[in-house]
Order: sequence, then structure tokens, then C-alpha cells
Amino acid sequence: MTARAQVAGLLVEAFTGRADVDVMPYARQVDAPPRSLVMVRVDEVRPSGHPGAWRDYDLALVVIAAQTTAGAGDDELDAVLEDVLHALDTATALTWTTAKRAVYNETQPAYEVALVVTVNKEST
Repeated sequence: MTARAQVAGLLVEAFTGRADVDVMPYARQVDAPPRSLVMVRVDEVRPSGHPGAWRDYDLALVVIAAQTTAGAGDDELDAVLEDVLHALDTATALTWTTAKRAVYNETQPAYEVALVVTVNKEST
């Protein structure tokens, strides 16, 4: 299983039973989503400096709100971000480092969450 698939699986599990959030691989452009969206993207892969580990994957989670109006979009986005960060905080073998405010497709309020996943023989 790839690092991206592991993180996507973790998020799908975290949002199981909720019809208000979708998780998918990163796409450069998607139509305005009907509900909040979390996209998973691999940015960089490098040899790991951790003993017994093979690689470190730098990933980004693009958290997008469906609402675009001021206030409602921010509230929705902040709530989904908190749920994403909670899922990451309770996971092992990954560390999130920053959550920066962004805009997706020039209209959708978003955050980009940077995280590192360390992969070893047992996790592949």
C-alpha cells in the first residue's frame, strides 16, 4: 500500500458515516464540490533518516469547503480542518507540520495541511 493510499484510507475511515465530506486523490481542478472535500497529494519522497525506515513521504492534504460565502465557508472549513487534524493526531507513523490557509480554484476556501509519512518494511 502506498503512503498516499494509507493516508486516504485513514481519512476515509475518520469520515465514515458522514455524508458531508469526501476524500479523493489530488486533482488540479475539480468542479465546485457539493460537500467538503479532502484531497491527498504526494509532494516529495526522500530516503528516511530514521533508523529502520526506508522513506519519508511529504504529503499535502487540500481541505476544501463547499460553501463559498464569507462566514459560512469559513465555519465549514474550520470544522472539517479540526476533524482532519484530529485524525492525523491519533495516527501513528505520520506527523503533520502546518495547516496554511489557501484558496482552491480561485473561489473555494481551503487549507493545505503538510504532513510527513515515514514508511518501513512493515508498513508497505
